[in-house]
Amino acid sequence: MFTPEALASYVSLAIFTVINLLAAYLILKHFLFKPILRMLRKRRQLISDELAQAEETLDKAKEKMSQAEEKLDATTREAAVIVTEARSQAERQSEVILTDARQSAAGLVTRAETEVSRMRITMLNDVRNEVADLSVAIASKVIGQAMDERRQRELVEKFLDDDKDKQQAVDAKTEVSGHA
Repeated sequence: MFTPEALASYVSLAIFTVINLLAAYLILKHFLFKPILRMLRKRRQLISDELAQAEETLDKAKEKMSQAEEKLDATTREAAVIVTEARSQAERQSEVILTDARQSAAGLVTRAETEVSRMRITMLNDVRNEVADLSVAIASKVIGQAMDERRQRELVEKFLDDDKDKQQAVDAKTEVSGHA
């Protein structure tokens, strides 16, 4: 089957092949595998660093987002408080303004009533004086000089004072019924 020469050639071929394989492996290991492994390790380290940095960035972003949400909530609550305070202050101011307006109106009405009353009294006094003068003049012409002017004036003034008292009683009743 195998002759020693064939067997020797197979063994030498096998040894030569093993040596070639070992040499190729060592050459490939030194020039190809080590640089590729080094590059893969660097790439793995770079990727892991980038992942860690991405996680840190994500954590920071989440933290900032939660802070922003808290600030937004606080701002919303603060805005609601401000709006509520502004409304209550506006209501208070409107009540003060309305109260002042009512008081001013009441004061104006009172002054107007006082002025009207004063003018009425002044007009009545003027009319009374004119009526007295006219009555004295008429009486002196009708009756003659039998009754002196002073006596006639006294009678007219007494008549007008009685009439004035009646008018004041009517005005007092009108005011009481007007205020009720």
